[in-house]
Amino acid sequence: MKKKLRIPLVRSAKMAALKRNSERRAKSCFLVVIFFAIFACMLVTEVFYVEEEKWREEKFLSMFSFGDDSSVDRFDPLSSRVARELARVRDEDMSLSSNESKRMELTYNKLMLDSEDFWQKVSHTKDKFFVYSAYYDDRRSKWVRVIAAARTRLADKVLCQFTFSDGRVPVTVTGINRLIRENWNLKFSAYFILCPIKQPNMPVPSHVSIIRQGSIEIGNKIAVRDNKKTFKKPDGIAVCIKPLHYEYNKVKNLIEFIELNRILGVNHFVLYNHTVGSEVGCILQKYIIEGIVTVLPWQLDIVSQKEIRTEGLFASLNDCLYRTMYRFRYVLMIDLDEYIIPHKNLSLALLLAQLIKKNPDRTGAFSFQNAFFYLQWPNDTASAALPYKLLTLQKTIRKTKFHAHKQRSKCIVIPDRVVEMGNHFVWEFLAGKTMMNIPPDMGFLHHYRVCEFGGNDCVNTTHVVDRRAYAWRNALVEAVALRLRLLQPVCQNILPFMTE
Repeated sequence: MKKKLRIPLVRSAKMAALKRNSERRAKSCFLVVIFFAIFACMLVTEVFYVEEEKWREEKFLSMFSFGDDSSVDRFDPLSSRVARELARVRDEDMSLSSNESKRMELTYNKLMLDSEDFWQKVSHTKDKFFVYSAYYDDRRSKWVRVIAAARTRLADKVLCQFTFSDGRVPVTVTGINRLIRENWNLKFSAYFILCPIKQPNMPVPSHVSIIRQGSIEIGNKIAVRDNKKTFKKPDGIAVCIKPLHYEYNKVKNLIEFIELNRILGVNHFVLYNHTVGSEVGCILQKYIIEGIVTVLPWQLDIVSQKEIRTEGLFASLNDCLYRTMYRFRYVLMIDLDEYIIPHKNLSLALLLAQLIKKNPDRTGAFSFQNAFFYLQWPNDTASAALPYKLLTLQKTIRKTKFHAHKQRSKCIVIPDRVVEMGNHFVWEFLAGKTMMNIPPDMGFLHHYRVCEFGGNDCVNTTHVVDRRAYAWRNALVEAVALRLRLLQPVCQNILPFMTE
């Protein structure tokens, strides 16, 4: 009897054990399922967040692109952290109305039409040969004038192949290599390549390609700009500035230069970016969006100062001449440490309006003599109380003697009357046009720099105090303060530069 009772008890114990094991397995499976479900949710959330952040960054950074050609080096890209901060500020900034935002976007898009120009290679040449931009020029004959850089002597002969927007058959003509005169006898020089338009009734080409004679390979394609058609009447004042290089990052100097020239009546600035620092890059982005500045890529694969003068300075000056032609009435050709300061007028616009009346039909440019304001001389005592250490308000001692015209002088040109621009004077005008030399009592070039021959001997030269820049002191300080308020949300590291 006991044996019969033990058998059901054993079976009952086994069943209970099996049930407990089954429940444990079910709980374990449930926990595993819950774990993977939580992990999957975290993964999906993370991927979605990262992708959204990436999309926001790419969308915002795309505002600052220089075109669709990813093979060309553009502005130094912003870091991801800065890009996210910029996107956040942009989303949160409700100070601009929708109409103002649309206006800024349209202005930016219009300015970015300049972005398709960059240095391109001419294939199979004996040595380096690059082309940058092209302009239709019908002032003497009908040409497409190409800005280029090649060997100073014995550069390859080339052909120009025109293509047209209406789909007609391309036309090939023989190009003429025209050496730009200032080259400092270095191995490479800036050039004009003149591509004649001889066929009757031929429209202005949409693009031109420069091909080495004897070669069939086309390694470049440049948009042809017809500024005379695009801009109906030149108006306003622009400034052309040589390529920014050596990771240029002088925040204070750049802001002061732009803001003081704007006070003097300048409407627009054209700069060429070889290399700039991150802070200056950020500042330029803001100026671009506001329509104040155009920045063009300038990565020329020729060694500066050893093979060509200052990153192809003379190519940039002449590109800027033709780029601003028919668009602006007057153009200043100066550097970032130079200011053409009127001494009897409160603006360049008033000065130029007065000067052009003296010889309106023959004047093609105005030459302003150079005066050095050496940085080694002591600061103006009044500048110590100012909130920012601005160069033009600190340095008010200048060399008494002016340089002669054509020696360190700088020019304001009427672009459509000039054929070839040099650094200190015009090399070639249209027939019948000439230079007007401006006496220093009307205005001259304020040039802020260290002693030009090294050392500190320059401080012993005869000098005078010249506080003319203080005529715009209050306006300049206010303009710089306003600019900093606009820049601080997006360029957070610039304030230390303003007190150096």
